[in-house]
Amino acid sequence: MQVDSVNPPAGAGYSVALTRTDPRADVAQMEAALARLLDLLGNPLSGLKAGQTVLIKPNMFQVEPGFHVSPALLAAIAKTVVDHGARAVVAERTHALFDVLRDHEVHKYADVMSFDDMPLRVTPIPGATSLRVPLAIPELILDCDYFIGVPQLRTHASVVYSNAMKNLVGLLPGFTTRIVHMAGVDESTVDLNLLRHQDLAISDGSTVIEGNYPMLGDLREAGFLAASSNAVALDVAVGELAGFKAHEVAYLRDAHSRGMGPEDLTDIELLGTPLEELSFTMRRAPSVITPPRAGIHIHADNACAACRRWIAAAMEALGDDIRLWEGEMTVVSGAQAVMPELRGAVVLVGNCLYENRDAGIYVEGCPPRAIQLAAFRYAMGQSVTEQERTQFRVPASYAGVDSA
Repeated sequence: MQVDSVNPPAGAGYSVALTRTDPRADVAQMEAALARLLDLLGNPLSGLKAGQTVLIKPNMFQVEPGFHVSPALLAAIAKTVVDHGARAVVAERTHALFDVLRDHEVHKYADVMSFDDMPLRVTPIPGATSLRVPLAIPELILDCDYFIGVPQLRTHASVVYSNAMKNLVGLLPGFTTRIVHMAGVDESTVDLNLLRHQDLAISDGSTVIEGNYPMLGDLREAGFLAASSNAVALDVAVGELAGFKAHEVAYLRDAHSRGMGPEDLTDIELLGTPLEELSFTMRRAPSVITPPRAGIHIHADNACAACRRWIAAAMEALGDDIRLWEGEMTVVSGAQAVMPELRGAVVLVGNCLYENRDAGIYVEGCPPRAIQLAAFRYAMGQSVTEQERTQFRVPASYAGVDSA
């Protein structure tokens, strides 16, 4: 059984296979499309042996139709694994995949599990730059013989876009996912890819999510699949297909600097359907902070790019609520030699403001998570769920609200 994983050496040949698919394809159609990809890549599953366990990790933590990997694609992958004599396990954090895959054909070929329910092993990540302390990792991730990542392409308010590499943030059980944002989501994403190399990554672009995701986001039918044995190469190529450049994405720059994959499309051999025939331009999450109305004072000039993008996304997602609310608000992000004038409700965004955390409602993270958007709604006097209330800190000295 495999415990440690070594990434392919830098300079190795990087190939990405591309093909069209119908966004409404059934299992048989997906199986045919998958066979084309695998053939183009030299049939990477041909080395599987009886008795081996193959972990298939989809992006499937939301139940809304289209906002997750195609169940038909998962079934096609699992069937192909079983046809090669190995055991297939489909696993994702949270229990949402049980709802999405209930009564689906995938159960004929794979065991369906949640990382939240699995035994854990405290494990260090050699070479980690952000997740430098041992973490509780589901044992299956460490012990599986072969690992297939199956992301869905999405724009992302914090990291520009999300695909194969960021899919591994979902390896951690739900109660530890917050650690990734506390330690820095870009470097932590790369660290998790050091923890467990994806032997094969298959990007589901049958549908994609664009716009202000994960705070909002819109479904779009794109109709493609892409695959590679190198997650960095896959992310570079699929990003280019959707109108992004790899240098825009901090975790891709970091991964390349650590020798984990290419930095540019020119370093990748593209196979199958020409990329230009599949290309489209995804609508991005907002990156420029625009207060929805007068009386919303934002001081974020010193913030990192990720926190600025997060605030920009928050202002767009909450625009209607803020315009209806009659109060005044001050939002601060980034290190402050001297705190600005704090008027009305105060929301402090990001780890850089830890020493000022008693000055207002404090939202930690680098950047925070989408669920922490609740801090703004709380500041406006709206109700939040019990879980959302755990995502921000309210000091006892903060007038008019409870202490934390």
